[in-house]
Amino acid sequence: MAQKLALLVSEEKLKAFTSINQNVSPADLIPSILQAQDIVLQNYIGATYYMQLKNQVVTGTVSADNQFLLDNYIGNAMCNWGLFYALPFLKYKIFNKSVVSPTSENSESVTLEELKFLMEQVRSAGETYIKRMIEWMVLHPGAYQAYVAPQVLDGQLPERGNPYFGSLVTPKQPYAWKKRTMVGTRDSANVGWYGGTEGCEPFGMNFYQAPNS
Repeated sequence: MAQKLALLVSEEKLKAFTSINQNVSPADLIPSILQAQDIVLQNYIGATYYMQLKNQVVTGTVSADNQFLLDNYIGNAMCNWGLFYALPFLKYKIFNKSVVSPTSENSESVTLEELKFLMEQVRSAGETYIKRMIEWMVLHPGAYQAYVAPQVLDGQLPERGNPYFGSLVTPKQPYAWKKRTMVGTRDSANVGWYGGTEGCEPFGMNFYQAPNS
């Protein structure tokens, strides 16, 4: 018996919510949607809640709270992340003997740099919807217990960090602030501290991270 695949966004919504043309075959989109779900969505909601969602979709028993999240946040995020994973393979096709980039007599294919630009645009939109999804669940913890209290044995735990790609590093104090204002030296037994003055504190870096809510 073939295993049922749980798609958390429909082909109709994917094409209506993005710039994907209506003539694009579902066969070119479904693998990318499945990857977006398994890689991106599961990373942020955790395996416990992810398996709960998939099971409810397959059995047709989606709760009202989960349906709200699917309609307003998860579906929107997966439209963009699905397109993100699909874009390279809409340009490049893999055949038995080679990888080719089909061309059309009526249009010009985008360059690799243009493709990267498009991917960054849909990535940015996908990250925005993921952030909104997390904010909603954090503000309504009673409705999403599988996210708030995941089971460790189910697998991947939810990513609690910032859903935006990259990070910003800022200094706690201006460069060499302790060295310029306090007398003393940093020794091997007390790395990171400047001795010789009371009230001396460690000099380090703060990693800026946007709050989840």
